[in-house]
Amino acid sequence: MGVVAKQAGWASLAIGDRDKTGALNTMVVLPRAFEGAEADWGLVRIITSWGIILSSLAVVGAPGGILRFLARYDEQERPDVLRTLLILPASGLLLVLLLFGLNGQQILPLLDAEKGSTLTNHIAGFLLITSFMVLLHLVRALVNQQLKTAIIAWVDEVWQKGSYLVLGVLLYFKHIGFETFITCYMGSWGISALLLFIQAWKLPQRIGKKWRWDEFKNILDFSLFSLFASGAAIIATHLDYVMIGMYVGLAQVPVYTIGFFLGNVVGMPTRATKGILSGLSASLVAQDKTSEINAMNRRSARVNFLLATVLMAGIWAGIAPFQLLLPEGYRGLEFVFLCIGFQRLIVSFNVVNNQVLAYSQWYRVVLPLNLGLVLVTVATNYFFIVTMGWGLKGAAVATLGTALWNNIWRLLIVWRKFKIHPFSWNLVVIALIGMASAWSFHWSADAFTYPIVGSVVQGAFASGTTLVLCYAFGCFPELRDGMKSRIAWWP
Repeated sequence: MGVVAKQAGWASLAIGDRDKTGALNTMVVLPRAFEGAEADWGLVRIITSWGIILSSLAVVGAPGGILRFLARYDEQERPDVLRTLLILPASGLLLVLLLFGLNGQQILPLLDAEKGSTLTNHIAGFLLITSFMVLLHLVRALVNQQLKTAIIAWVDEVWQKGSYLVLGVLLYFKHIGFETFITCYMGSWGISALLLFIQAWKLPQRIGKKWRWDEFKNILDFSLFSLFASGAAIIATHLDYVMIGMYVGLAQVPVYTIGFFLGNVVGMPTRATKGILSGLSASLVAQDKTSEINAMNRRSARVNFLLATVLMAGIWAGIAPFQLLLPEGYRGLEFVFLCIGFQRLIVSFNVVNNQVLAYSQWYRVVLPLNLGLVLVTVATNYFFIVTMGWGLKGAAVATLGTALWNNIWRLLIVWRKFKIHPFSWNLVVIALIGMASAWSFHWSADAFTYPIVGSVVQGAFASGTTLVLCYAFGCFPELRDGMKSRIAWWP
């Protein structure tokens, strides 16, 4: 437990730094650095999204295989098993490089609504960043397998986000041009891969000299399952950006990025608790303690939903004056924020439910669910963005609708198998309080002379009111118990 606590502590510091750096960069620096050149920022975002999607496919589930198979063999057998495991990502990356290297000039224009040369001019970087990400998937798995997770968080969160911020500042002050910016940005991913590769190289794990063909079928079976089970979720997360670039234009991708970022903040409580709830869920499922799972399910749903609602009420109340702080081309974010925020609220009360399904004997049900998630994401984005012509709003509606579809199925399956669910009347009370508080302080954008003052004041009032009223109505007994334990006279 000491190792877990220590690694988790260092990782939490890195994630906290990531959130602050990401907010500063996404909300302040990049909108100004790319003002008048929104398509360039869209290019960076699209190259990153496609790199993530293609790399998650190219590794062919090998990271999951590394975590599963290496632990099953002794130290003498592991190098040969690792050598066999690496056949899959090596083949996958080679296929991607050949496909886009030979046909990129024909494929990449299809990914840009303007059908211009923006993407084709950067095909080398497109393939380079994908290669770096494939290497990152593999070395992360090796480092994770040795329980050195903190270094991953510091490289991914502190270095990657910090270097992005520095490059954004340099671009804003015109110390570098865009081509230098994007070259250095791609290089930052290479440095991330190098840093984790050095960490992995320090570990006792090495690549063997022999092939374990007797294990290849088992490796292939599990890796393919891992590819479709976990890779599908990664792909679905980034399809919004890709389809906006394809059907709306690269210049609109940054606008969606800011709205998405604001909505994603609502999910902070869920991200903070997901790791520990995952471990507890796995333990209780293994012990078949259904009643305890049900109690934890409802309690975690209430607390996560409450904290997420507090954040959403504050952002919603202060979003009108906040938008005045952005360059004019990046405004009109409220609808996108609301859809992404509501999507995060849905996810917030379904964390344990999803973990129970993943760790139970019915874990393979996750595979068709995630494959369906990708198909529904593509279909709904196309319908709302292209058929309905809603543009960015369509992408946001598609994200919300997909979350509803996916989580309803998961709720129904877990209820059928375990007869448990996360719902309680407290969720209704919290939702009503949050909406009332947000609307009560959702004043006009010019209610204060300075927009920053209005954004902070309105947001603080809405969040504070939501928290106080939820506490008063008994929806947050954990806070009351915590205060009583520290202040003897607390009521």
